[in-house]
Amino acid sequence: MHPSAQHPVDRPPPQAAGPAAPRSRKLVAPLLATALIAVLAPVSASASAPTPAPEPAGSAQGPCLKGDDGWTATATKIDPKDSHHAFVGNGYLGQRVPPNGTGYAAPGGTTGWPLKTPEYDGSFVSGLYAKGPKDLKGRQAIAAIPTWTTLDVATGGAHPETFSSATAPGRISHYRQTLSLRCGFVRTSLTWTAADGRATDLVYDVLADRNDAHTGAVRLRMTPHWSGSATVTDGLDGRGARRMAASEGGPASGGKEAGGKEAGGPAASGKEAGGTDTGRTMDVGFRTDGTKTEGAVASTLRTGPGVRAGRPGPAARQDKLSNRQRVSFPVRSGRSYELTKYVGVDTALTSRTPRADADAASRRAADRGWDALFARHNAAWQRLWRSDIEVKGRRDLQSWVRSAQYGLLANTRAGNRNSIGPTGLTSDNYAGEIFWDAETWMYPGLLAAHPALARSIVDYRYKTRAGAAANARKLGYDGLFYSWTSGSKGDLWNECHSWDPPHCKTQNHLMGDVSLATWQYYLATKDTAWLRSRGWPVLKGIAEFWASRATRNADGSYSVKNVAGPDEYSNGVNDAVFTNAGAATALRHAGRVAAILGEKAPASWKTIADKLRIPYDSKKKVFEQYAGYKGTTIKQADTVLLMYPLEWPMSQTQAARTLDFYAGHTDPDGPAMTDSVHAIDAAGIGEAGCSTYTYLLRSIKPFVRGPFAQFSEARGEKAGAEDPHAGKPAQDFLTGKGGFLQTFTHGLTGLRLREDRVRLDPMLPPQLKEGVTLRGLHWQGRTYDIAIGAHQTTVRLTAGAPMRIESPEGEKIVSRGVPAVLKTRRPDLAATSNAARCTSATATSEEPGLYAAAAVDGNSTTAWVPNAATGTLTVDLGRTTLVGQITPHWNKTRPQSYNVQVSRDGKHWSGAGYSGRTPARYVRVTVTGDRTPAADGKPKPHPGISELTVERVKDDLTAERGK
Repeated sequence: MHPSAQHPVDRPPPQAAGPAAPRSRKLVAPLLATALIAVLAPVSASASAPTPAPEPAGSAQGPCLKGDDGWTATATKIDPKDSHHAFVGNGYLGQRVPPNGTGYAAPGGTTGWPLKTPEYDGSFVSGLYAKGPKDLKGRQAIAAIPTWTTLDVATGGAHPETFSSATAPGRISHYRQTLSLRCGFVRTSLTWTAADGRATDLVYDVLADRNDAHTGAVRLRMTPHWSGSATVTDGLDGRGARRMAASEGGPASGGKEAGGKEAGGPAASGKEAGGTDTGRTMDVGFRTDGTKTEGAVASTLRTGPGVRAGRPGPAARQDKLSNRQRVSFPVRSGRSYELTKYVGVDTALTSRTPRADADAASRRAADRGWDALFARHNAAWQRLWRSDIEVKGRRDLQSWVRSAQYGLLANTRAGNRNSIGPTGLTSDNYAGEIFWDAETWMYPGLLAAHPALARSIVDYRYKTRAGAAANARKLGYDGLFYSWTSGSKGDLWNECHSWDPPHCKTQNHLMGDVSLATWQYYLATKDTAWLRSRGWPVLKGIAEFWASRATRNADGSYSVKNVAGPDEYSNGVNDAVFTNAGAATALRHAGRVAAILGEKAPASWKTIADKLRIPYDSKKKVFEQYAGYKGTTIKQADTVLLMYPLEWPMSQTQAARTLDFYAGHTDPDGPAMTDSVHAIDAAGIGEAGCSTYTYLLRSIKPFVRGPFAQFSEARGEKAGAEDPHAGKPAQDFLTGKGGFLQTFTHGLTGLRLREDRVRLDPMLPPQLKEGVTLRGLHWQGRTYDIAIGAHQTTVRLTAGAPMRIESPEGEKIVSRGVPAVLKTRRPDLAATSNAARCTSATATSEEPGLYAAAAVDGNSTTAWVPNAATGTLTVDLGRTTLVGQITPHWNKTRPQSYNVQVSRDGKHWSGAGYSGRTPARYVRVTVTGDRTPAADGKPKPHPGISELTVERVKDDLTAERGK
């Protein structure tokens, strides 16, 4: 392999070594390995002892499968209509695992834009792109390699039958599939009953090795309840391959047939503890379409406890991108048998001899054996989980947070330079290419907790800068012009897919996004060597682009014309506010970096930055999305990005009005990440109430799909109701997961990076009153924790030199053993005469994203809307209170009628009477809307409550203040 290109092994960070360190490591290593091996103890104890049926719910062994605190996600039935299948990944190699636990599956339906091809459970390699289909004019898309998880089981005898990914759910019982987020693997346990009644317990474990990027493994443990002969077939399935062909051999191929080979020899026949000498390696070589990248996937099959058989032999090949080997052996009823396949994957992107190196990776893993491989894999995952987010008292949010973290961790890797697409290595949605999603939505949360993983995103822009320079030249600009969507090299015309409307040329805000991420990496690490060698060329090139892109107006100001902001419903506009503000920020950051490095920055950079037009409506006190904006519906977050992440200067009033205006004009069917920035903005603004929680919930709850808490790009069946190009929502939508995580890392904490300190301004909604803790955050060589409590926040430094904290209370210093204590802002506790504000609310039904809590969050922009023409909202005031006027404030659709009732106990209800002396703890509002369909046959919009005000009478309010 090229030493500079090889993906590094995930190793523990270096530790300070004292005189006893060598002896200590010798003693600890075997103890640690033993402990980790015990984590995944076999279901069957030995070949001589009968094994029970697959593990029932609740009996999973070891911390990897412990279901508490959101560490696992489990399916207990197979739903053929659910395509949100489990996923394993190590940042280089990713693989969907079908419900049956093994092999290739195509669940039906189509993927989203731009491919819009049939869905399938694919296997992907980071950075492996190919020529796309003809209908996309051959523009690049990520390639998929042959599926490597196949281990099929066949019964022998007169009526043989095979268990595979295609076995019908009706033949399966005792089903349980669990994704261990803590340990990064999928276990599927089930009982398969063949047509002749023979039952076999099967347990599959699948992982992409976190320790060794180029390897994966599948372990099968089977307990037949019959005696006879069984056959296990190890397959590399070409049905999973996309945009590639079988390679034609070459110096490293050595195969018996083009596209596949078998390898033996001493390296392929090592023993695994308790097993027999039956190792054998096969492979499939491939070459990607168009880009002509050579690669291979290899598999070594090893038998384990209980299996008495000869060496695996070849099986008939289905096609040139497939290969199979099988082993047959006698079985006895009630006894358990174990077989494991060890997979190696490599390409010419990381190796001069990818086929030989894939074979070597496969055999290397086999020589380690499952126990040692899993121990290292698990240890690597535990190092990643040293950075974690704990949401106390909220199992739902905790599981969603852990799922979001797993999504980003499984799709990034230290030392990689390929960035991360909107769905990472989980599918070929968005053609697997790189968008602004990486820098703006996924990167900040990673940077806060895992700067080594986040670096892969900014290093991708350095890697593709030659393509960006060529793009700029061809378009007539200076500097660097990054392609709106990009693959292997960043070539605008060969890789970008969005030409109608021409976002490939007009989504210029990407340059600002890339520049901001580059600057943030320096703020997070203070790595001046990186800044000089990799950061500065990008920052300088982008500043040069903006200097040539902006045009001078007669009044001396500057404009950027004919652009599209993040709101993809607006195209060809002038002076898009986020674009221009991002340009000004990029020019200023480039000037600052020039000063840090002793470089000379052109004076024009500052001049243009200071004089770029920033559209603003002084009457409404709202920043305008672009010059001439008329208040039309927007697709997704745009102007609200001024507050975060740009930190554009504005007053609290300007920020609040801008947020409220655009939150109310956003398409509810738009992409999923928008409400996460609404939540962060609301947290920073701190208006009285609890709208931060409303937006936080809206950023996750409508989008969670399937038993594995995967993220859908949209609430409905289309990502953008007014976007003619939008297809089926992408999943697993890591863009949305990244945004959701930022509501914790940057919203609740108020975290903002500075050159010599961090800024913290913590707040907490009442719905999270038990607190939120963020552990293992990193900044400039330090590691620290933030524990946000109901009234105070504690910052603890766990490693590194003392650090400065900027807060509303002034500057504080935190050092080892001396934590800093900050006040936790509680906007919900601001004085109010509305007894309902920020209390508990429930409803008979809710439209996705329009939840009951929104009716009492103190913000009239948000609303509760029932998922029917009629619905009831019930509010618990927390204690019996003397209430006066009760007023529902309606959303855009008023009800035909409504009824208000009050109750002391939640059981006996009466009309309020509005006497000003009605004692009540509970308030109930029932709305009735129009049930007649609209002209197009669809239901008419449902009525909803944007805010419910329950007047607390003056005497009660005075008494409350006196307590």
